[in-house]
Amino acid sequence: MDLFFSLRSFVLEVIPYLLCFVCGGNSSAESSSIHMDDIDDTAQFADMPDSFVDLPPRSYPLVITFHKFLMMLDGTVGTSYFERFPDLRKICHGKTSNSTSVALETFIRTKEVNYDRFSSTYWPHFNVQLTKKLECSSVFTEIMSVIKGGIQAGEASDGKLSREEYVSLSDGRGSTLSRKREIIYDIFIQYERKKAVNGDFDSSDLVIDLHFRLKDKGYEGDHMDFVYIDEVQDLSMSQISLFKYMCRNVDEGFVFAGDTAQTIARGIDFSFEDIQCLFYTEFVMGLKRDVTDERREKGKISDIFHLSHNFRTHAGVLNLAQSVVDPLYHFFPSSIDKLSPENSPLCGEAPILLEAKDNEDAIITIFENSGNGGNVVSFGAEQVILVRDDFLRESISHYIGKKALVLTILECKGLEFQDVLLYNFFSSSPFGNQWRVIYQYMKENDLLDTSSPRSFPSFDQENHNVLCSELKQLYVAITRTKRRLWICENVDEFSRPMFDYWKKLRLVQVRQLDDLFAKELQVSSSQEEWKSKGIKVSFILISLNFYYYY
Repeated sequence: MDLFFSLRSFVLEVIPYLLCFVCGGNSSAESSSIHMDDIDDTAQFADMPDSFVDLPPRSYPLVITFHKFLMMLDGTVGTSYFERFPDLRKICHGKTSNSTSVALETFIRTKEVNYDRFSSTYWPHFNVQLTKKLECSSVFTEIMSVIKGGIQAGEASDGKLSREEYVSLSDGRGSTLSRKREIIYDIFIQYERKKAVNGDFDSSDLVIDLHFRLKDKGYEGDHMDFVYIDEVQDLSMSQISLFKYMCRNVDEGFVFAGDTAQTIARGIDFSFEDIQCLFYTEFVMGLKRDVTDERREKGKISDIFHLSHNFRTHAGVLNLAQSVVDPLYHFFPSSIDKLSPENSPLCGEAPILLEAKDNEDAIITIFENSGNGGNVVSFGAEQVILVRDDFLRESISHYIGKKALVLTILECKGLEFQDVLLYNFFSSSPFGNQWRVIYQYMKENDLLDTSSPRSFPSFDQENHNVLCSELKQLYVAITRTKRRLWICENVDEFSRPMFDYWKKLRLVQVRQLDDLFAKELQVSSSQEEWKSKGIKVSFILISLNFYYYY
């Protein structure tokens, strides 16, 4: 029995086709529980029980999202975690199974504390003396990935680190916050109290409860022979640890696939070295502790395989992406796994920095001015405009309308397009003019010349910690394209350091954005192409409704 798991529902579309080739072209609707028309997460698994007990053979290989995995595990062992919420019990009383599932999903969407709710509903109400020198996202990550979701937390009696345990942690990837752990723990206590008063929960609460029930009652569902986990960099260690209960094939039954450079999910701190440690101590040695044979052999640490050959995009894009990873290695060496650069046999044009004439907004030049002569510029199904957040998307929607698909970087994670227009990434960056610290990296790598600024800030890990997440978001944005990448900015001050860096490395070309070039950007698409891309995008957006910070 095999389990394929992905954070992104997009993978559900791909695997049935792969299985078709593996099975000699005999894959059919009857042999797979995945249907292309089912793009709603609840409807998609409507015929699948909310439990791993006695699943029908036709369900395998089982391909599910992590949200569905948690719901099925919750229904497999003992009393459901959600039974503790009186309001939900009242809503579900006397309802059918399908109605109960819908009510549960509605409850989760309204009562779960993800990063958006944490930052908007909780953070403003914490003691300002505690929060004034801390960044909201960093604190949320410490709570979800360390205090409640780290390897050490799994060993704690209540699944959470005590103040003493947390403060005494050795410096690792969170070393920039080591001197502020007392304050962070004070915020954590306020958060837990307010969450209890509100009747809310977060995913770590559910995961901790699942671990307790599984340790106490054991796992009685179907045991898996093979588990494939995609986008693993978006999971905490305690979440990954749940898979040890359902598959005992530690020799060849697990594959963890991901990319630490793409860890942009809120609340997650991840490295493959952590997975190696976790897998050895909890999966391999944990299983061997259950074996009574005194001659049991010592476990073997799993290898990490790096897929360095990229057949999806060309070398020009990969080289630009690597130029973003290199400062990560330099400034934040513990935040990303050190790997050799990717290479590609494909050739393509170098990414383009677009310079609008007379400082005009690039979006206006492309989508509004270009229509003055009657020829309206529109993007095709394999083209996308990437922006940082919903606010920026709304601010340009008046000019774009239905002429192009606009996604945030987080929404686009897991998707790929032929062409990508990255719009105002630096102009909207919370790092602001601190991007000038890139000049220090250039100096230390002998990349400055006479035209470079003579003064710039010196890197300070505590004050410049946001740069880590900014570079990872930039990496994700760059690697969404397979063919052409255009980058345009309205504020030259914030983008200039990275632009100078790329120009010095000769990784980009500069083009003047005028009406003629705007027309060169567009590619027409058929109705079928739009339908196909629409299904893929819908999978991604719907999966983001659950556990949004992943």
